[in-house]
Amino acid sequence: MTDTDTQKRNAATEAAKLVYSGMHVGLGTGSTVAHFLTALAARIAAEGLSISCAATSHATGQRARELGIPVIDLAQPLDLAVDGADEIEFGSLRLIKGLGGALLREKVVAQSAHRFVVIADQGKLVGRLGAHVKLPVELANFGAERTFGRLTALGLEPAFRMAADGTRFVTDNGNVIADCRLPAGRDAAAVGAALKTMAGVVETGLFLEGCAAAFVGFADGTVRTFEGDCFARAGVAGEIATLRALGVAPVFPKPLLAVMGVTASGKSTIGAMLAGCLDIPFVDGDDLHSEANRAKMHAGHPLDDNDRMPWLHRIASQIRAWRQASSGGVIVSSLLTRQYRDLVRGDCTELVLVNLQGSRAVLEARIAARRGHFMPSRLLDSQIALLEPPGSDEAVITVDTGMTPTAIVEAVIDRLAAHT
Repeated sequence: MTDTDTQKRNAATEAAKLVYSGMHVGLGTGSTVAHFLTALAARIAAEGLSISCAATSHATGQRARELGIPVIDLAQPLDLAVDGADEIEFGSLRLIKGLGGALLREKVVAQSAHRFVVIADQGKLVGRLGAHVKLPVELANFGAERTFGRLTALGLEPAFRMAADGTRFVTDNGNVIADCRLPAGRDAAAVGAALKTMAGVVETGLFLEGCAAAFVGFADGTVRTFEGDCFARAGVAGEIATLRALGVAPVFPKPLLAVMGVTASGKSTIGAMLAGCLDIPFVDGDDLHSEANRAKMHAGHPLDDNDRMPWLHRIASQIRAWRQASSGGVIVSSLLTRQYRDLVRGDCTELVLVNLQGSRAVLEARIAARRGHFMPSRLLDSQIALLEPPGSDEAVITVDTGMTPTAIVEAVIDRLAAHT
């Protein structure tokens, strides 16, 4: 049996394996992150990793520099953010964070990362948020007493966090923290929404979306990985929340969509965002490839029809299952030729193609920025040569992949709504 600190160290060491050279990494705050910094520094020393990091607190930044980890200001998107968690809700990966006092910066960093993961010991897994810890709420110093009173009126039983010298704890941002009770039976999302409308509330410790995975150390010495939903794993949970807040609504009846295009056209990102906004299932066709196919592509060898046919069969089966259930759905697949599209479409005439077109310059730049993807850049030429653009007799929405993902999703949903 391992103690809690060893569980934290084991989880942190496992998460450190996610880092590649060239990455921009967000560093959280707390005792578990301290182990992550140690593991990351060891990899930098042993493997010569070239990375840059943005820290969520002065303490983390100072410790990272002491260990030789390059720290820069947060001025660009992050590939990965790794942080601890005070509670992890089993089954949803919703979180309470901020007992270390860095919740605002932690949320900024988490939402700046393509992939946000947490590391923790098994004691942080709970059946519901608020089961064991208070909910930190960061308050502006101005009018803090008045805001505190409004928290009390919500039934949250707030208490100002105190520093060791008996004065109110002050965050790195110059704010104070009220630790609140999240009552059993109160919906965490509803409480979070109410708090966000309250002037004087700077941020809350509720992290209700966007956690792609939790690496949890257990007493038996193992580390188990709990995955978030498909939108968090695709790194688009924040974008989906923004689109919903802007009023981008689901389309009825629920559509069947196949997002197509060559490598690096943004299929996975756009597909996941569409599914999230339309509230329909999502499957990334890459996940339906056999291990043999993935190994072949990773080695730089194009797939042939014998390789593709079982994969296309799985895609067609998924589309038909959605059709039978009337659930709608979004599947992502290159679908480069008319033959492939006809095979997966079959008699499903309601299937709409979302064709992502992009210039070679845009595609090559995206491929150059990729890390850890199994599709090497040299396969771009073979895919462009194979591509047969959809014909006029195919139901298709063609968009420029050079636009922002949000603009692409809004354009597609507008087109869908216009034809329902």
